Amino acid sequence: MEFIVALFALAALAWTAVVFLRGGLLGGALVVLLAGSCFGHPFFRINTSPIPLTADRLLLALLALQYLVYRHWGWIEPKPLARADYLLAGLLVVLLASTFTHDFQYERYQPVSQLLFYYLMPAVLYWVVRQTDFTARGAWCMFGSLAAFGAYLCLTAVAETHGAWSLVFPRYIGSLEFTEFYGRGRGPLLNPVANGLVQGLGLCAAVLWWPRLNRPGQMLLALATLAIFGWGLYSTMTRSVWMGAAAGLVVIAALAMPRGWRGAVVGAALLVATFSTVVGWEQLLSFKRDKNVSAEEVAESVRLRPILATVAWHMFLDRPVVGCGFGQYVPESRPYLADRTTELPLEKGLPYKQHNTFLALLTETGIVGLALFVGLLASWSHVAWRLWRSEEADLWVRLVGLLFLAFMGVYLPNAMFHDVSIIPMVNMFLFFLGGAVMSLTPWVVHMTKPERLKLWVPGHELTATH
Repeated sequence: MEFIVALFALAALAWTAVVFLRGGLLGGALVVLLAGSCFGHPFFRINTSPIPLTADRLLLALLALQYLVYRHWGWIEPKPLARADYLLAGLLVVLLASTFTHDFQYERYQPVSQLLFYYLMPAVLYWVVRQTDFTARGAWCMFGSLAAFGAYLCLTAVAETHGAWSLVFPRYIGSLEFTEFYGRGRGPLLNPVANGLVQGLGLCAAVLWWPRLNRPGQMLLALATLAIFGWGLYSTMTRSVWMGAAAGLVVIAALAMPRGWRGAVVGAALLVATFSTVVGWEQLLSFKRDKNVSAEEVAESVRLRPILATVAWHMFLDRPVVGCGFGQYVPESRPYLADRTTELPLEKGLPYKQHNTFLALLTETGIVGLALFVGLLASWSHVAWRLWRSEEADLWVRLVGLLFLAFMGVYLPNAMFHDVSIIPMVNMFLFFLGGAVMSLTPWVVHMTKPERLKLWVPGHELTATH
């Protein structure tokens, strides 16, 4: 067995070297995402002090070194700083100050780990991708890689929920060592929310292959994505994942279709979503998901949201500007959970962290940290919107912008119901896409040949207009 593992490791190292050398910074960044998702801490680690060494951390360090070499030899052209870069720098400064001006040793340096793994490492990835010289080939490879990875996550989730463990890789996914969310499509990230969020990204990337295919290929793509991604997303058994995937598809449809079709498409989507929610409300609240969690406990988790929101609001009112300290929500929330002046049973929120990304930042870093984070997302989205609206830009450039906007549709519903910032790899994917969008900002000013995205509608051949 050790011999097989050694051969696998050697083959993986060889292919990684090829991707880093031939794929450039973008290829290396995609390898980091793959390694962090599938071969991270649960798969392999060396217990070095103070930070365990994992495959993705080592590869990220190599990617940063590769960037420095490219920069030193002039193989990449430095890009000027933009508003999003300053917002990100400001956010990192606030997080650093908030961490080290409070009890950063809490729970064996948990706030420091949270800062390092969920913000500083994604920021390094962002900066490297931000400086990448994107090409059409690189963009289409990115779309294909994300779509293929999303399909793998879907198939793995289906195998998990059906107990087909021989088809699940890596093997640790089925290990009873990791019991949380057992029975749902957790994937290699061991979390159905993160798994579904990346599946949603893969779905959007797959859909954007549409204009490269002929009519039979488009029909095959539609059937394949419906079957694979539909089944995989359902297997996560997570409501916010379903909402996010639907929102991502609506964003693509609404922006890619002519203006005359947009109102009908968005209106129809909202009608279907509203009707489905009203009809199946009770089932949505209490359907059984985890093998070790009853339907009553699932319904209780829904009622937990107002409790956590109330606690977050009271914490914000007491420290509105800079918050209680980054990574300090759990110890600082305990006095508020003991409050008996409200009819809500606040004590039920005692074992839980905040279930909303924005409320988590608001309570821990105040209005300053939240404003910087929201401003960063808005700035990336604005650049993505301008790229999509630049009809004279090459098609692949516009589609990178559209992919980011679609991912915002996937991301926001999940962020509203979970603190996705502390789920491994979520911010890595978010910052990677932010860097991809920002690397294309020169296209907003310098345009080339016109090319439009064609969508097929029965009896019509439509082009995107704005």
